[in-house]
Amino acid sequence: MKVKRGWATDFGKIRFDVEVDETDLLRMLTAHGCTTPEETAATMDTYVVFRILDAEAQAYVAATLARQEPGTAETHRAQAGAWRTQRDKLLTEVLHPKDPAAGG
Repeated sequence: MKVKRGWATDFGKIRFDVEVDETDLLRMLTAHGCTTPEETAATMDTYVVFRILDAEAQAYVAATLARQEPGTAETHRAQAGAWRTQRDKLLTEVLHPKDPAAGG
């Protein structure tokens, strides 16, 4: 799976595109302490994979907009942080699922 996001201004004269894929997913799983990223990724629900990759791509989009639009840089930085938080939450849910029997 690949997820591509980006932005363009002035009818595409200035544009940015980022593409993240399952290689990036393996890196994210490893960065979050997963010792078997390939095996873990192989068992993940595709919608969860999409949401993780999309959050990562959106964070890059927001980070580049912070440089492109200095007047709203703080807003874009906050958005990048929010997307990264969402990505981290999803990765935590994959790597450390709550036990329904424990009431969590």
